[in-house]
Order: sequence, then structure tokens, then C-alpha cells
Amino acid sequence: MFKNFFVSELRYSLKQPMSYLFFLIVFLLVFAANVTNDVSIGGSLGNVYRNAPHVITIYSIILSLNGLLFAAAFFNNSALRDHKNNFQDIIFSTPIDKFGYYLGKFFAALFLSTIPLTGVFFGIIIGSKIAPLMGWIEADRFGPFYINTFINNYFIFILPNMFIGGTIIYSLAQEFKNTMVSFVGAMLILVGYIIAGQLSSDIDNETIAALVDVFGIEAYNVTSKYYTPLEKNTLNPSLSGLLLYNRLIWIGIASVILFISYKRFSFTSKNSKKNKMINEDLVKSSSFTTSKRPDIKLINNSNLSDFKSFFKINMISIYKHVTFKILLVFSVIQLIAGLFSGYEYLGLKSYPLTYFMVDQISGSSGLFIIIILVFFSGELIWRDRDVQLNEVIDSTSHSTLIPLFSKTLSLFSLSVVLHFILVLISIIYQLIMGYMEIDFSLYFLDYMYNLFPVYLTMCTTLVAIQVIINHKYLAYMVSIVVLLLIDIILLILDVNSNMLSIGSSPYMIYSDLNGFGPSNKGVFWFSLYWVLFGLLFLMLSATMMIRGSKKSFKERLKSINPTKSYIITTSTVGFLFILTASFVFYNTQVLNSYKSSDEIEKTAVSYEKLYKKFKDLPFPKIVKANYNIDLFPKSKRADVLAYLTLVNHNKKAVDSILLNINKQWNLNFDFPNASIISKDKINGVHFYGIDPPMLPGDTLILKIENTYETKGFSNGGETTSIVKNGSFLNNEEILPRVGYDSSKEINDKNKRKKLGLPLKDRMPELEINCNLNCYENYGSRGFSDFINVETIISTSYDQIAIAPGTLTKEWKENNRNYFKYKIDHPSLNFYSFISADYEVAKRKWKDVDIEIYYDSKHSVNIEMMLDAVENSLVYYTENFGPYYHNQARIIEFPRFSTFAQAFPGTMPYSESFGFIIDLEDEEENNVIEAVIAHEMAHQWWAHQVIGANMQGATLLSESFSEYSSLMTMKKRVKNPMKMREYLKYDHDRYLRGRSLELEKELPLYKVENQQYIHYGKGSVILYALQDYIGEDKVNEALKEFLEEYKYKTPYPTSLNFLEILEPKVPDSLKYLIDDWFKEITLYDNRLTNAVAMELDNGKFKIDIEVEASKIKSDSIGNETNASLNEWIDIGVFSDEEEENLIFQERVKLTDSLMKFSFILDTLPLKAAIDPRHILIDRVYSDNIKNVSFN
Repeated sequence: MFKNFFVSELRYSLKQPMSYLFFLIVFLLVFAANVTNDVSIGGSLGNVYRNAPHVITIYSIILSLNGLLFAAAFFNNSALRDHKNNFQDIIFSTPIDKFGYYLGKFFAALFLSTIPLTGVFFGIIIGSKIAPLMGWIEADRFGPFYINTFINNYFIFILPNMFIGGTIIYSLAQEFKNTMVSFVGAMLILVGYIIAGQLSSDIDNETIAALVDVFGIEAYNVTSKYYTPLEKNTLNPSLSGLLLYNRLIWIGIASVILFISYKRFSFTSKNSKKNKMINEDLVKSSSFTTSKRPDIKLINNSNLSDFKSFFKINMISIYKHVTFKILLVFSVIQLIAGLFSGYEYLGLKSYPLTYFMVDQISGSSGLFIIIILVFFSGELIWRDRDVQLNEVIDSTSHSTLIPLFSKTLSLFSLSVVLHFILVLISIIYQLIMGYMEIDFSLYFLDYMYNLFPVYLTMCTTLVAIQVIINHKYLAYMVSIVVLLLIDIILLILDVNSNMLSIGSSPYMIYSDLNGFGPSNKGVFWFSLYWVLFGLLFLMLSATMMIRGSKKSFKERLKSINPTKSYIITTSTVGFLFILTASFVFYNTQVLNSYKSSDEIEKTAVSYEKLYKKFKDLPFPKIVKANYNIDLFPKSKRADVLAYLTLVNHNKKAVDSILLNINKQWNLNFDFPNASIISKDKINGVHFYGIDPPMLPGDTLILKIENTYETKGFSNGGETTSIVKNGSFLNNEEILPRVGYDSSKEINDKNKRKKLGLPLKDRMPELEINCNLNCYENYGSRGFSDFINVETIISTSYDQIAIAPGTLTKEWKENNRNYFKYKIDHPSLNFYSFISADYEVAKRKWKDVDIEIYYDSKHSVNIEMMLDAVENSLVYYTENFGPYYHNQARIIEFPRFSTFAQAFPGTMPYSESFGFIIDLEDEEENNVIEAVIAHEMAHQWWAHQVIGANMQGATLLSESFSEYSSLMTMKKRVKNPMKMREYLKYDHDRYLRGRSLELEKELPLYKVENQQYIHYGKGSVILYALQDYIGEDKVNEALKEFLEEYKYKTPYPTSLNFLEILEPKVPDSLKYLIDDWFKEITLYDNRLTNAVAMELDNGKFKIDIEVEASKIKSDSIGNETNASLNEWIDIGVFSDEEEENLIFQERVKLTDSLMKFSFILDTLPLKAAIDPRHILIDRVYSDNIKNVSFN
């Protein structure tokens, strides 16, 4: 019997187009993504093949999540088809087997639901063969096929996920005989996935996130997070570790649900009492007096009562619907989970400012509101037809527009109600957290700016789609394509216009400093464009709306007979839409035209081919800069007058000069003895000849007039550099760049190969004895060295403008504020100009003015920030050398970006970063002090000494600064074990980063501006080094290095630092220089056993067994075991929290398996190898083990 129902279900379903359509959708998505460089999934970049096992796994797990839609269709069809066709009474009256019927249909649906997802494999296979043949992607971007990859993904992810999802859907469908109730079950899985993602935002929650995620996506992410490119290309997913536990847990839970559902299933036909009551309500509420059917006409006062009646009926039907209630609960659950678990930095969260609440609401409700709107757009249009009341209602005397508009407005009201509920929950959360500075107006304004036009456009569009297509489920599919898939299609086609993506608009975000911005004007016009589009689409669809009996599409077209008033109104809306569309098009495509990614690539190729030959052309260096800058924040305008003093430091004459122009600015030159040779507007290059040539030592002054003026609005959004409050420019933005600019080149090695460009090194190779190359630092790349800067800067009457150096004069003129600054010491040609309405907190440390410029609403951490600056000054001046500026400024800027940056004596700091972080414990992950300490350290490492433009340069700036920050924090914490909390994030940053390496991982001393190396690895290595050889020895080396190379050329290299460091390392530890700096070394240590016993004297003997290995890796992840001769710490804790390290001894490991015995004064609870986590170990959890007792 099982076989009969199984085969019968398969035969029926395979005759329907649904299976093939779903398969085709998956196949085309994967195929398209696999044959274009514009789309990358699963990290298929750099050295990772586009068909690597890891990439195929990512496709499989992500599309299995989307496959819930397919599963809902198949399992609902199997469970409810007999019920919907009123055929169940006939079938159930025959002597059929419950087991065969129930499970035969279930497993048939399970098999069917996996068919579309096999499109992943066919899309990968065919795409990998066709792309090279067609010349779309090079053949070497594809690796070998492993049949096990497909088998493992099918049996580990696809089949289990469809079983889990299908069990929930099928069981609910059988229980409630309702399609949407079972569909909501699928949404429950989605909620679990989203919550798991929020939990995984912090390292400490990764395990629970991996287990909570129903589909195992987070489990695989945790398992594969440290995969190297080689491992991504070769390793197949396997049932082990967290992934095994996840699969066992959720397959087990699904099996229990299926068993319970099977037990509850009965051949006795039962109709839901609730459904009966709803149908009765619909009959009652849908009764109208019948009369002749009118033509389409506009809503007027006489129809107002009809509109109210329709609207009330629709509202009641929505808000009483179980689906709405369940999806509302899901949205609330997801919001609450996000509020309580959304970690931002180092396991910390910000204070619950209203704009964070607004962001959380948008993030948690967006998907569910789309689902709700899509579903109820069909329910509202088909509600009357489903209960066979449509002909009765349609025969009443009312305009077709009345029910259409009432349904649309009812649908839109869902977004309003749901948003209001989520806002209320957010406010309650703020109050619970003790945050009383609630900005109620922001909740309203954000909805009006960002959500109101989008949801209104969605509602009108979705209702129109339902009316025109006149098939509920086909319209659902079209709606999903329009709202979700069209963006993917546009991405593949390299089309970036917001005019083609429903509801899209330029970038805009709220910040406390600047309010809404920077693209208010553009957002308004795009919003109007989309609202008019939706309204016009809805009004046009009214002519296709069925009144009475069913009609074909062709019959509906023939029966269109609009009234004059309808034509006039629709034409008016159409005219307004065309006007608005034309205005938007003019602003975004003509006035502020933009380039597609292909066009940007072509420009980069053109620039390199035309001007690379001038790379070694000698040019004069900037030695002094004088600025007169006028900022006009309200009109978003800036006028710059700059005088640059250039000196020819070359040994030969300079007879020509190449200048790179920022094309967004209007630039004019006064260039003595220079004449234009060529102007390349496309590449932004001006080429000048100098006659007579500049001889060695000659000086000239270049006058530059540069203006930025906002014109209309753009597709992507306006500049964030000049805004109404919080303008932030740097000198590289407002000045032309001298000489050939290699930063304009395409860096991706695969794209370069496809475009016929030669291989490019990220940085020049490290030289042992460098000459000319050491006269260029990696920051300015030879354009300048250390220069003097003077600035006069003006801004609006209510703002403070800040430039580099000491403020020497301040005055008012023409209702504007003027400031004059002069830099205290020749510094790098890298600085900023900032203007905003600031509060200023000041403190004096010796001769240094510590200043914090901040928004009045962000005062909570100001004292802590002042302390952080002072603590840094104390440690760095004591250990490294003097501070050469008269001020140390931290300046808040709007949250358009989230970073902090160091300029000479000045450190801009995003408002969404340290200013509003909530520190529960100042000793635990004090990101406020850590970041400030890092940026302050740059006043020594980068601004006093900076590396030559070659490999290893960022070790001397970023790694040194991160080490300095860690040492500052080490002085601050009372319990040394707290440092393990900081270090674990640096470990994770390095190990995750090497997993994403696009070219090649290099040893630390050859780092090529790779952030994961110079931040993550560099800080860990230097911190471990001071632990091994002593803090004083490392700091002594740093100080000597600084004194030798600060503020002068030639610039040093990492080899120069190692020459100073090596004599300070004991002979027994010399191996650390090679292992940690010159090679890629990892450790795989674990504590296998720890047994203790109490001695007669009250002390404790503990026997510890450890297993250790040292691993050497090459640039792509090939690993070999190295011989052991290591000094490694063994430690013992007396508490479960691992905060009380009662014993530690550094032992020498010479074999992979070794045993040690120690006598302790205190009862041991846990033992560990490398207890403070200072060595780079990919799996640190097995380093610690509970102590057992004899």
C-alpha cells in the first residue's frame, strides 16, 4: 500500500509543471551566478574555485532555505489535495492502510521537494563547462568535480532539510487542513535561522547558534569559518562535530513531530470549526443589496459608505486571520531576539538609542512584512471567490475602484499596524534597559521617510499583479520575482538603476549628528516616483478586475470600457508619473550619470594601459600646503583654495607632470611655467609640460581652486563628505594626486587575467638593502614626505571647523565662523577637515590639550574617552618617546561609516562606535579604550615612523599600534585573564581572514596591507612575544626603532625592525622569530587528560597529559607538521569561569604526546595547555579540560 500511494503521488506530481518550473528556477539562478564574475557566492573569489566543494555547499544550504517554498507546495499538495477536491470521503471509505496512505504521500512529497534543489548540481556542472567555452570565465577558475560533494550535500543538507521542513509543513497541513497554517510552519524555520544568525554575531554564542539553526547553516558556517582556500577547494561537508549534533537534534525532533502527527491522523473527515465560523462571518459581512452592475467610476462622496464597508470587512478578515497572528508573533519574536542578542563589537552592544531601535525594526520586520503583504494580496482578492460570494458582491451597485482601493488600503494598514506594534516593543525595551532619552518623532519620521513609500508601492503593485494575472498562486510567484528576484537579475545584468528595482531609492540613513541624510532630496523624488508607479499600475489593473463570473484574459481585455472620469484621472496620474520619472531620470542618468561595474572596469583598464608607462616619471614632492577652505553645510558646498609648495628632490629635471583629478569637483590650476599637453576627462587625467623644466632642488608653488557643489540628486546617493552637520573631508579628496596612481588599477587577479592585464603585485617585494624604493612610504607613495600645513577654514555660524594642528586664531565674519590652524610638527600629508555643531570636553595632560568634540546627545562615555587618551599618552611617552603635537583630538562624525582614523593629532571617530557603546564592565572588552589606544598609537606608529612602500610596511604601523593598544589595556585590567577576552577576537580575526584570502597569505614580516594579518595576527604575535621575552624587551626594541627612523627618509622596512629585535631575544627563543614573523605557523594543542589527587599534607598532585603539534602552512593553506621543540604554558584554574589561574608553568614540548605532574596548593577544577590563549590555535576549546579526581 505504501508503494502504491508513493508511486501514485509521484506520477500525479510529475505530470504537473510545478516540479520542472521549480527545478528550472534553481538551475537558472545557479547557472547564471556560476558563469558571471558579477556574482560571487560562497567566497568563490581569488584562489577558491567557482565550483569548489565549499561553494557548492553554500549554494545547497542557502537554496535549501529558499526551498521551503518548494517544500510548502509539494507537501501541502500531498496533504490537502484530496481534501480540497472533496475526494477524501470516497478514499477514506475504502479499506486503505493508514501507514501506506499517510507516509506514502509524505515520502513522495519529500522526494519531489528535493528535485528542484538538484538544480544546484546541474547548474554548477553545466555552468562550469559552458563558461570557459563561451569565454565568460577562464577555465582555471574551475576545479575538478568530486562526486562526493554532490552526494554529501544531498544527504547532509538537502534531504534532511526537506525532511525537517516537510515534516512541519505536512503535519500542520494534516492537522488544520489549511494551506497557510502549514506555510507559517515554514516561516518558523526561517525565524530560527534568523535568530541563530543574530546569536552568532558574538564568538561566545557560536555553539548555541549552530545548534539552534534548524537547517544547519550556522553549524556549517562555524565548522568552515577557518577553512583555507585549499580546504575550500577540496573538503566536502562531513557529519562530525557541531554539524553532526545539529543534524541529529533536528532530524530527531522532526521524526517525533511526524510520529505524533501520524498518530493523530484519522480517516474520519473533519472540518475546522474555526473555518466554518470564518465562512459564516464572510457571508454576513459580504451581504449587499443587489442592483445593476455599474461601469468603472471614481470614488465620490456617495460611495464613501461603500468604501468604509469594504474597508471594514477587509480589515476584519485580515486581523482575524490566523496567519496574520502567527506572522505577527514571529516578527515580535525576531525583534526581541535581535534586541537582546545583536552584538556589535567584541561581544558588546550600544546603548539602545532610538535609531538603533529603528534599524532593528527594519531588519526584523522587513522580510515578514513582504511575506504578509504577498500572502494577503492574494487572500483579499480571492477571499470572496473562495467562499463563492463574489458574484453576489459584484452584483451590488459600487464602483470597481472602491473594493480595489479598499483592499489595497487594508493591505497597507498591515504594515502600519505591524510597525506600530514593533515600535511599541522597542520603546518598552528601551525603558527596561533604563534608557529614557526616547526620540518618539524619529520612529514616525523613519517610517514616513524609509518605509511608507516602499510598503505603499508594494501594496499597490501586489494587488495589481493579483488582479491582472487572475491566478492566486501564479500571482504569488510573479510577486516574489518582482520583489525579490528582480534585484538578482539586475545584478547579473549589471544594471544599477533604482528606477528598475521596486521601491528602491538612494542611500539615506539617520544619524544624531546630521539627522536624515545625505540623500533626502533623492529619496523624496524616488519615493514619489514609486508611489505614482504603484498607483498608476493599480488604476490600470482596475480595468481588468473581474466582476461576476470568471472570464479569460482575452475576454477581460475586450470588456474594458472605462468612464470618462476614470480616463481623466488615470491620465492625470500617468502624466504626473511620466513627469516625475523624467525628472528622476534626468538627475540620475544625465546630471549625475554613473557607470556600471563593466564601465568602471573598462575605465580602469584604459587608465592603466594609457598611463602605466609614466609610472617612473619623476615628479616634484609636496613640502608645504596652505589652505583656505569655505564650507557651506546647508547647501552642501565647499570652496577650496590651496597653495602647494613643490620641490624637485630628484637627481634629474622634471619637464612634465601627470595630475589625477577628482571628477566630482570643479578644478582650476595656476601652474607656473606649465602648459597643458592633454586632458583626459574619462580617466580624470591632466598632463602638463613644464618649460623650462624644474631642475633638481627647484621649487614652484601650485595654486589650486577646487569647488564641490551638489547638483540635483544621484542614483546611489549624495556625498557624505559635505553634509548639513558633520562634514568630513580629507586632503586626498580635495587635491589632485601627482603622478601615476596605481590605486586606480584593478586588483583582482582573475579579472586582470580576463581583461588581458599583467599580474600585479599588491606591494613591491621586500628588499634587504633598498635604495630608491625606501624613499617612498606606503601612505603617500612618493608624492610627499613630512610636510607643514596651515589652514584657514570657515563654516556656518553654528558650527566648529577643525583642521590639523593648533588653533591659532578664531573669529566671526559675515555671520560665519573662521578658524586658523597650524600643524605643530612636519607630518604626513594625510589629514582631515571637519565641521559640525559640537560640544567640547577638554582636559590638560602636561602640555597637551586633550579635546573631545561630540554631539550633545552622546555624552555618556566622554569622561572614559578622555581617560583613554590620557592613559595612552602616559604609556606611549614612557615606553616609546615624546608626543610631538600640542593637542590630541577625538572628533565625532556621522554614522555614514563605522570606523576611527588617525590623522596628525586628530582622530575622527564614528558616532555609532565608541560614543554610545554600553560597557557593562570597563575591564571586559573595553572597546572604547582599546580603539582610542590604537588610534593614539598611530601618532607614533605611522605619523612618526612609517614603513617604506613595500611588503611588511603595515607591520610597522598597524601591528605596532594594535600591540600598543593591547599593552595599554593590559595595564588597565586587574585580572590578567581578562586579556584572553581581547585576544580571542584577534585570533578569530586572523583565522577568519586567512580563510577569505584572495591571493596569498604571507608571513607577518611580508604583510601586504592584509588587515587580517597586520591587525589580527600581528597583535597576537607581538603580545605573545612580550609574554615570552618580556614587555620591557619588546618596548625597548620599538623605542630604538622609533628613534632611529622617526620623521626622516629613507623609510624603514620590517627587516630593519627585526635587526633591532633579534638581539633582544634569548638564544633559546630565537626560533620564535622564524616561526612567528618569517613563516606561517599554527598550533594544534589539546589537553587530553587531567587527574588530581589530594596529598596527606593537604596539597594536590595533578597529572596532565597533552597532545601538541606545530604546523607550517604555505600561502594557500598546504600544511605540514614541523618538529616540536617548543616552550608552552601549562596552567590550572580553581574556578569554572577560568578567571582564577592558580598555577602556570612554561614547559618544553619535544614530543607530540607528553605527560607532566605538578604539586598545587589549591584545589584544581580545570587544567589547560596555553591557558591564556596566546598561541594561534584554530580549535582552542580542546585546550581546556575539567580535572577528575582519584
